[in-house]
Amino acid sequence: MGTKSPGGPQRCRLILKQCLSIQLTKPGHTPEDFWMYDSGYMIFQNFLAANAQCWWNGPLTAATRGLKYAGHVAPGMLLITGEPCALEVIRGAYARSVLKAPATYLINSVVH
Repeated sequence: MGTKSPGGPQRCRLILKQCLSIQLTKPGHTPEDFWMYDSGYMIFQNFLAANAQCWWNGPLTAATRGLKYAGHVAPGMLLITGEPCALEVIRGAYARSVLKAPATYLINSVVH
């Protein structure tokens, strides 16, 4: 967060308060091995695809449809946003080990 950020540091903090951070890792790789090749938006799309097919969990499927890509911090931090209820469903799914990681990744944590 440099001083040239539009809106300054306060705006950045406000955006982060409205996000969930999903920490991802690739098994068998150090973060330095893959960070420069990752496209945050593609990881987000893979995350949505992995969780949109959860037909037995309607709330998770609905929450997944309402998520928006907020950013990617290399290595391995995916930032998502959405309605507070949708974010709570995502957190709950992670707590119950139902949330699926994007292909070739593992979810280490979900932090608000």
